[in-house]
Amino acid sequence: MRMNYALVSLIGFIVGVTSYYYLGKPIEVVRTIEVDKYITVEKVLEVEVPKIVEKEVVVKVPVTQTVTQTRIIYMPSKGKSQVNSEELECMTLNIYREANNQSVAGMIAVARVVMNRVQNRRYPGSPCEVIYEGPIRESWKTKKNPDLKKEDRIYNPVRHKCQFSWYCDGKVDEVINKKDNIKWKIAEDIAFQVLAYDKWNGMVEGATHYHATYVSPKWRHTLRLVGKIDDHIFYRQE
Repeated sequence: MRMNYALVSLIGFIVGVTSYYYLGKPIEVVRTIEVDKYITVEKVLEVEVPKIVEKEVVVKVPVTQTVTQTRIIYMPSKGKSQVNSEELECMTLNIYREANNQSVAGMIAVARVVMNRVQNRRYPGSPCEVIYEGPIRESWKTKKNPDLKKEDRIYNPVRHKCQFSWYCDGKVDEVINKKDNIKWKIAEDIAFQVLAYDKWNGMVEGATHYHATYVSPKWRHTLRLVGKIDDHIFYRQE
């Protein structure tokens, strides 16, 4: 058994020497293994941080405020035998211009319409203001003079824009003979009774409008019909 082992070793030695001599230096075989490596990269994002600016802010809080408006209106004296002469003139003139061809009842009705408007918040608070209510424009006679004072300028009502047609119908009104004109005297007496004693209050049931029977204004459809006296139809604004 020993001889066999020695013999095998000798043969191996001889073969090795022979191989080195004929074949040269043994070749080293190197095996390269590629290994995938995964690297986690953390990316830092640069974010611009806005600057904090301190600013004083004024907050307006709505305040509820009750405003009381006082409306001053003309009130009949009811016992005193004197009335404002200007108001008396306005009322008399309006009664005469609007109803001098009507009966006494028709003339009274016109006066009561004026007073009903005075007592209504939709209209001015005095007879003269009610009668002459409406837009006005300056006359060309004074408008062309820039140096004229305001109190010297002439203003006329815009045609067909006033409350009572006689005041802005564009026609020249007749000169009234107040001394001998019976219709004027009746109109003046009615005006005095209404302004001083509030006579015939309720006669036309609070009517604020009227028109002649020969015209048909569109506004009549928006009002309540009260009645007819002579040539006038009366309405009330609710």
